[in-house]
Amino acid sequence: MDVKTAIEIGDATTLHRLLAEAPARANELIRWGKDCRSATHPLHYVSDMLFENTLQRGKELPLVEALIQAGADLDFQRDGKGETPLIGAASLGAEEVGLRLLDAGARPEPRGLFGETALHWAALLGEDRLAARLVPGADPNLRDEKYKSPPLGWAIHGWCDPPAGNRGRQHEVVVLLVAAGATVEPEWLESEKVRGNPAMLAALQRRTV
Repeated sequence: MDVKTAIEIGDATTLHRLLAEAPARANELIRWGKDCRSATHPLHYVSDMLFENTLQRGKELPLVEALIQAGADLDFQRDGKGETPLIGAASLGAEEVGLRLLDAGARPEPRGLFGETALHWAALLGEDRLAARLVPGADPNLRDEKYKSPPLGWAIHGWCDPPAGNRGRQHEVVVLLVAAGATVEPEWLESEKVRGNPAMLAALQRRTV
């Protein structure tokens, strides 16, 4: 069995053994997907398999722990750009993985392919526990480079149009971001969906431009 298979089936015992035999495997990219064109860091691959429903939810943390103990690069970015394992966890609904990576020392500020941070993704998917860890020290008004939107805009979009992997707690994330000083754009307050939801409207009206 190899590292890829051990992650896919959630076999942390075998993963520990494989990494003990060759710790460098903790940072060897895993090829997968159509024609194996994708090459992903093992820490990111754990989140990928959760998102694909290949890995049973609840088995991810022992795998992450094995990789961390073997020296996996918590802030790996292919060619120095793109998603880190933390951004991957946030974008794929792997909230527990993201929290463990932060505990292990992963940096929250790196930006992904669109100039977004892990906080943008946590906001979009309604991952309030992860957002609560990312908000302190972050710029709540930092805009990504593709959509030109801050995390609050991503949270509202995720609430209006729930994405795959949605955790469904965008309202809680909005409360966190507004309390941290996020600017509320007038068009968000004018949205029919927002105006039709008293709880969301109240959360946004705590601070307006």
